Amino acid sequence: MSVTPRLALAAAFAVALVVAPSPIRAQGAGASNGPDAIAEQLDRKLDAGVSRALAPAQALYRQALVALQAGNSLEAVRLFEASASFDPDFPDPHFTLARVLAFQNPGRAASEISEALHIVGRDYTWQRHFLANAVTAVLVVWFFSLLLAIAGITLRHMPDLIHILQEILGPGKGAGVRLAAGAIALAPLLWGLGAIPTAAVYAGLVSFRLGRRESFLVALFLLSSLGLIFGARLLAPWAGGLSLEEPSLLVERGLRSGADPEIMGALEALGSKDPAEPLYPFTVGTMARREADLDRAEQQLTQAAALRPNTAWILTNLGNVYFAREDYEKAREAFEAAAKASPKSVEPHFNLAQTYTKQLLFAEASREQSIASALAFDRVRDFSEINTPQLNRSVMEAEAPLEALWQLAQRPAGTPASTLSVRNPYFSFVERMAPPAPFGLVFLGALFLIFAGVGQILGRTLATLRCSNCQKVICRHCVHRMQQRAFCNECYLAVKDLKSMEFARLLLTGRDRRAARRRTLWETVTTFVLPGAGQMLRGASLSGFFAILVMATAALLVVSNGALVPSLDVLPVPSAGWAKRIPLLLLFVLTYAMTVTRYYSKTTTKVSSLTTGARRAEVRGASPHARAEGGRG
Repeated sequence: MSVTPRLALAAAFAVALVVAPSPIRAQGAGASNGPDAIAEQLDRKLDAGVSRALAPAQALYRQALVALQAGNSLEAVRLFEASASFDPDFPDPHFTLARVLAFQNPGRAASEISEALHIVGRDYTWQRHFLANAVTAVLVVWFFSLLLAIAGITLRHMPDLIHILQEILGPGKGAGVRLAAGAIALAPLLWGLGAIPTAAVYAGLVSFRLGRRESFLVALFLLSSLGLIFGARLLAPWAGGLSLEEPSLLVERGLRSGADPEIMGALEALGSKDPAEPLYPFTVGTMARREADLDRAEQQLTQAAALRPNTAWILTNLGNVYFAREDYEKAREAFEAAAKASPKSVEPHFNLAQTYTKQLLFAEASREQSIASALAFDRVRDFSEINTPQLNRSVMEAEAPLEALWQLAQRPAGTPASTLSVRNPYFSFVERMAPPAPFGLVFLGALFLIFAGVGQILGRTLATLRCSNCQKVICRHCVHRMQQRAFCNECYLAVKDLKSMEFARLLLTGRDRRAARRRTLWETVTTFVLPGAGQMLRGASLSGFFAILVMATAALLVVSNGALVPSLDVLPVPSAGWAKRIPLLLLFVLTYAMTVTRYYSKTTTKVSSLTTGARRAEVRGASPHARAEGGRG
């Protein structure tokens, strides 16, 4: 696979606090949630050998939110803690506890945040959640920003294109000629090519006016578009909406669930379609042991051990089945094989200590207990404290490593990539902007080259430049020169018969101020409609593109409430989430204001003197084509 999930996770982890679930309006409480009832439910969970029970954890989380909204913070904290006890890998109660205790107990709030991020870092479902959000956000923000940048560049040079078309259509200055030239220039918008091909058309048409920085942005746009066309199908499984239809997510959910016949049936169906994958029988066997269906558990785990021999996590759970049958000799053999296969895994050593204790081999039990404590002291301590009443008959359950789940995710799945992208409307939106592969790879490149050739021919046939006074677009057909400066017809007629250079300068300054007001009107509208386009219009391409990136990121996160792709573990209850949206909205407004302010700070009506030195006059007068291709772009 060309996609490396680990690298994407490093970038996605930076937005953990933004994407973290916020308090939401909970539904009605379920069963009794008193301390004794919760303790009894925890005892039943531990007796069944279940280490993670997501459903009761979510139920208690809902009840905690009800108590929190009612103003009973002490009861809410107790229920959040109980929720975390039912599923130690459920991060939502830790995030919410951190918010509740932020001012009451900052030290514990920091500890809860740390624990939540630690859970997210080792939880496969949340890793996929962050990966999907990272891929989607990067694609949407990047291409939306590039399209706005191309739009700004096109608007900056559109007057030159329209002027050339107007001169080609006829030397007349009538309204009909101007309308015809404008209609031809805007015609690609009506061709129905799509956003990316249409932007490629205009990037090619105005290529004769592009500066170096603008050319860099156009090249970046083309390369990114070709990369999207080529890699859309590769990215779709990682950016698609999360669903239990995907095998790796179903396996992970099964390992987190207690008794769930529906999940077990789905896993057995997948196993019949892919009999060589050991994760399916391993998960079914692990779930069956939790339900005390030891015959089914032994059969499934034995099958998994045959498919993947000498695998510590499979052998450990198979040994747990033998331990539950009180067949301690077979349990010891399985645990010893697991410890030999993975000496640094804590589960086989701890379970060996339990088995040796049952066989009255206390010296060996003490040795294995010491090894387990040295490998993971906190886990052994916590497990021993939680299971104190049943410690002599409790064993640790092994889980499939994250690497195995990632490998399963990279295998061809039964769900088509098109279906995955539909579940993510943001990714589907980006995907629809580009033509499909492989046709799109040739079509987009050919489209740009054809219209870039047309643009270069137009630019070389009739090079354009700007009036030295009012900045109106002119060409060799309509240029007038005076004092080695280029003027449009109106400015030239205003000063050609004047004898005093100072009076001519004052007159031209007045004309320029009126022209500046006219330019500022439409440029102001463009600046407010397309954020950052004002900087594009004055040639500051890279800074304008950076401003667009920042605003697009903030706007996207505000609209999506911090998460473009919802997590499987976030409770399906609507939330306004303004605690997360307000900072992002402020970032958007601040960047927007800075962009508009910078545009106006650079807008000026100052006109240089007509008696400028001969050297500058020669550069302006002798190299109109160089000026036409130059600029700050």
